[in-house]
Amino acid sequence: MYKLRYGGALIGKEEKKAIMKVVDKNYWPLAEEGKKMEEEAAKFLGVKHAILANSGSSAGLLALASLDLPKGAEVIIPATTFPTIFNIIVQCGLRPVVVDSKVGSYNLDPEEIEQAITENTKAIICVHAVGNPVDMPAVMKVAKKHKLYVIEDNCDGWGGTIGNKKVGSFGDVSFTSFHAAHIVAMGQGGGVFTNNSKLARKIKILRDWGRQDHLAGRRNGKMFSNLPADYDARFIYTEMGWNLSPLELQAAMGRVQLKKTAKIKALRKRNFKHLYKHLSKYSDLIMPEVVDGADPCWFSFPLTTLSDRGPLVDYLEKNGIETRSMFAGDITKHPAYENVDYRKGTALTEAQFILHNSFWIPLHPRYTTKDLDYMLNVFRKYYAGASAGYTHSPNGSKVRRARRSNKKVVRRN
Repeated sequence: MYKLRYGGALIGKEEKKAIMKVVDKNYWPLAEEGKKMEEEAAKFLGVKHAILANSGSSAGLLALASLDLPKGAEVIIPATTFPTIFNIIVQCGLRPVVVDSKVGSYNLDPEEIEQAITENTKAIICVHAVGNPVDMPAVMKVAKKHKLYVIEDNCDGWGGTIGNKKVGSFGDVSFTSFHAAHIVAMGQGGGVFTNNSKLARKIKILRDWGRQDHLAGRRNGKMFSNLPADYDARFIYTEMGWNLSPLELQAAMGRVQLKKTAKIKALRKRNFKHLYKHLSKYSDLIMPEVVDGADPCWFSFPLTTLSDRGPLVDYLEKNGIETRSMFAGDITKHPAYENVDYRKGTALTEAQFILHNSFWIPLHPRYTTKDLDYMLNVFRKYYAGASAGYTHSPNGSKVRRARRSNKKVVRRN
């Protein structure tokens, strides 16, 4: 069976050599390779500080926990998100406020954020869905007006830009995933990024059990009166932290991958354009939409059907094309959150449509034009067989009307 998977690391001899070099040293915790990757990743993103973590989920937890928001404070998130985003808010003793996500961009709309803001709102988490950048200049304008923190979930979008600024460098803090399925891979891993030195210090402490590792070589002295003066300062625990550090060999692999970012982005962009050109002819499919000035590093190719999604997805899977639903679609509809305290900041009309009608297909950089044409031929055969008409979803006409009346200009990329 022909199989086109949605993700997987693009690795070669260089990554294997870097990993084995660390293995031969028989030293596993983060050390020189970790330090160098943090420096190189921060430089790439255009920020002062990078802190590696063992996953994108852990990186998100560290980013949010570092803000020290008061218990019960509200954090605005999009409905179409990965569950980790909802989870870390609850884990930090905060309250999620869910706003609608837009069909086509699959991101929150900055204009709708203000509808959800109350005196208890303290932060916004923007998710760059499948690598498609949120309109960050507009979000930052709202955040500045209301004095809110902004966290960017850049797990899917490493390498994307808005204007001449990297996605992940707009907010107070951002995080990304270096999972094998994502743009840059460490096998499993993540990172937190910020220009705020105080936040960076706290993130490192939280990542490393809550201890003062940066004080290596010093004694407690008079810093903490409850501890002996000669106590090793690096083992003083000032925060209730975790062990969320990756391995040195992962950092070694990640450093090689970082150098390939431009190549990986170019290949993904090439594949995106090829699919867009040929899939846009089907009136049943809503194509991806990009805000003006953005240049995404696409993680996958998102689609929404005006008809019932199920038959098309089943047909693609049966023909060896792997698909995924659009994250949680509408996170509030999942059973894990039935008894969790959250608030709907806006109506979640479009998120409901995404839940029922959206999915994504692969555009991995290793796929050739031949692979993409195979995929397109499967679409052609499906729609040729369904040419008598589709079983339209109840909200299909509503979405079409809403899109026709939408005055915001979007750009295809």
